[in-house]
This record gives sequence, C-alpha cells and structure tokens, in this order.
Amino acid sequence: MESQPHWLWLYNQESGELSVKLSEENSCQIAYKPNQLVNIHFERSELDIEDATVFQSTTELLEGYPSDKLPCAIDDAALHAMAWKRFGRPQMPQSWHFQKSDITEWPEERRLCELNSGFDQGLFMIIDADDEFASCVLLDESMQLSAIKTMRQFQVIKVTLNRLLPATIDLAMSSQSSWGQRLA
Repeated sequence: MESQPHWLWLYNQESGELSVKLSEENSCQIAYKPNQLVNIHFERSELDIEDATVFQSTTELLEGYPSDKLPCAIDDAALHAMAWKRFGRPQMPQSWHFQKSDITEWPEERRLCELNSGFDQGLFMIIDADDEFASCVLLDESMQLSAIKTMRQFQVIKVTLNRLLPATIDLAMSSQSSWGQRLA
C-alpha cells in the first residue's frame, strides 16, 4: 500500500472513532479509544510528512520478515504505529506486568521484541524508545497480562528496557549474526 497525497485522518466526535481514509472507497479504522488519544480536535486532517515517514519505515521493517511469520497485516501494523506516533497519549511505564530479561543492552536497530507476562508471551514492535523505556505495540492478536487483564492487537504499552526479550522471529532469521551469537 502506498501513501497517497489524499490520505486523511478522520475523527468522528460522536462515536469516538479515528480512521485513515486511504481512497474514496477505502478507509482503515484505528483500534484506539478516545481516552488513549490526544490532539483529536478535528473531523478531517491531512497526513503530514512525519506520518508518511513512520508508515514507510514501519512497512519497510515488517516487509523484511516472511509474511506468514507475522501475526498481523503489515499495512494494519504500519497504520496503527503511525496513528500512535501522531495521536497516542503519553503513558507511564507498566513494566510490572512483565518478567525481567537477562539482556543488559538493547540494540537500537532491533525493533521487534517479545514480552513475557508469566501468563503469556507476545510479539511486539518498538515504536518509540529512549535510554530507559520503550513503547511497544502488540502485533499478536491478543496477550494475557494477568488473570483479569488482556491486551488486544495494536494496543501500546510502555516498559523499561530490561523487560524486552529477543523476538523469536529475529532469532530464527539471524541465528548466524552477532545478535544471535550474543544471545546464545
């Protein structure tokens, strides 16, 4: 899917639904609730260059993996990453949901990771990170965090870097690389 100049953000104030209009007949509803978003005081807004950059870089990243190994459509993941980067409400870390990893330093170029709650393990894409924290979007359909809490696909959670685990899909693809050797 190529970003076109006519792509628009659409926000329905009554229903609280955010979507991206991709063409006259095609739009994609974004799975975030209004209380998860900021700066949504519009009905129609054009995508900007930062939106296009996030979409393109996310698409390129995920196209580097076999599509049958990814639990979601690449375009859907890229659209949700783009929406979160533009409208996502800043979060406090919720690292307590996840077990600690043995990794002391996370390579900046690694954008896929897994998180283990003790109940479930899920595949995530890092959409924003600094020296301490990473905001991660769930690529799997769902992930159980506790006996009563489950994340849905494309939900975002912020965690400390010491919770990130290597993505199984990366390990399988890079068993010969220095990343794979460092983890062995």
